Amino acid sequence: MAPFSGPTVTIQELAPYATLVAHAPTLMLIHDTQGRLMGVSPSLAERLGTDTATLVGTSIKYLFALEALGQSSKDRPQGGMSGALNWHATDLLDTDGNIIQTFMTTTPIEDGSGSVVARLCTFFEATEIRQTEAQLNEAIGQATEASRAKSRFLEAMSHEIRTPMNAILGFAQLLKLTDLDDKREGHVDAIISAGGSLMNLLTDLLDLSNGEAGRLRVEQRSFDLQDMISQVADWWQSSAIEKGLSIDISLDEGLPDQILSDPVRLQQVLNNFLSNALKYTNTGGIVLSVEELGRREHTSHLRFSVKDSGIGMTEVQINDLFKPFVQIESDFGKERGGWGLGLSICQNIASIMGAKIDVESSPGAGTALHFELNVEIPDPDVRQQKPDQHSVPITGLRILIAEDNPIDQHMIREILHEIGHNAFMVSNGLEAVEALINEQFDVVLMDVTMPELDGIGATQQIRSADHSMKEVPIVACSAYVGDDVKDRYRRIGISDFLPKPVTKDALQTVIERAVRCS
Repeated sequence: MAPFSGPTVTIQELAPYATLVAHAPTLMLIHDTQGRLMGVSPSLAERLGTDTATLVGTSIKYLFALEALGQSSKDRPQGGMSGALNWHATDLLDTDGNIIQTFMTTTPIEDGSGSVVARLCTFFEATEIRQTEAQLNEAIGQATEASRAKSRFLEAMSHEIRTPMNAILGFAQLLKLTDLDDKREGHVDAIISAGGSLMNLLTDLLDLSNGEAGRLRVEQRSFDLQDMISQVADWWQSSAIEKGLSIDISLDEGLPDQILSDPVRLQQVLNNFLSNALKYTNTGGIVLSVEELGRREHTSHLRFSVKDSGIGMTEVQINDLFKPFVQIESDFGKERGGWGLGLSICQNIASIMGAKIDVESSPGAGTALHFELNVEIPDPDVRQQKPDQHSVPITGLRILIAEDNPIDQHMIREILHEIGHNAFMVSNGLEAVEALINEQFDVVLMDVTMPELDGIGATQQIRSADHSMKEVPIVACSAYVGDDVKDRYRRIGISDFLPKPVTKDALQTVIERAVRCS
């Protein structure tokens, strides 16, 4: 080994650092500017299979595997003699020729004039870091699988609960159409209201799960902005009147008549805003407003707001506002009701729509919730035509119902008869295909999950057939028709979607839409 030459620092000058290294329980050393080892921790010496006396005074380069084995070290990251703390991977070589993979951090040591005279090096074995990394990856994997299991559970429970609720709400609607006295009609209304609340909760849980999994989707279509706002306000007017409140609409002048966005998601956000406003407002009123904050070419920047005169919130409550399963006013949790899901879902919707949610509130001064986003203004040739309010409902259609549940068969048939259509029943996809071969039908209501041949397989056979039946409108009827499912169904030829539980209005609307668009 060649002797060291030139000036070097003495161990006495490094006394504080030498003491640190001598008693360090970690792998640590000090070397001077020429690479001479000035101090080595007992732990490092033991790990290398030698002792500190043997190592002190030798060159640090003989500890590095590449140089000790006579290989080039030009590709090995080098630590500088000045500057901040730095890390790099380093392979050490023990006395038996075994390579020890480590990460090394270096700290420059300066003299009184500010010149670097030595360097303090600490080594961490890569095996320990990799074990920690492996444990972390395993924990992440377990958390991911737990999240997926939760999503699968929610979807399964949604389907299982929606199926009996389809019969409960369906027959409750049919019962309401009969000649009931006021008392019994009130009982039926209570069944329908409670069932609707349960279905809203299921929908919120699924949306929350889909939002966490990144599966929430938005669609772009043209719709009338003022009509959408009026419809949302109308939905909540009766609830407001029951509490002695008013819901007013305020629209900026010059708003675009129609916009290109997702009306379903916008309605979902505004419904949650209005639901919270009604929940926490006892006197006064609520204002649903739309402002245009700016416009450039075919893009409008809109702000949808719901302002109430309710109890307001503190800063602490505002910070918790968009967290799932958190009530913003715990003192009134039982009285106010709800699961604290709505605004968390709104936050997810804002994320996927590129929108911004904001809140202004203070105790006793009410709350204003804002939803800002950019929307496109469609060209006149792609704008949605308003439906003719005086159009005559379509009746007398021959409708094939493919449904394996006898209760659902009975319920849907009764609703169709009330609407004025002719219903024909089959119990699986094979029977549906056979019925279409032998008879003409105007619409098919196709349950997705059926024995022998499900709705997906039946639809594929119908669409690929060399027969006039291939053109018949097919409406998928399922307990779960989320955005991801809709995309898959459309690709195989499904014309429209009818989520369970089925309502009379929804059934009539989807049938008329399917027939008019066919």
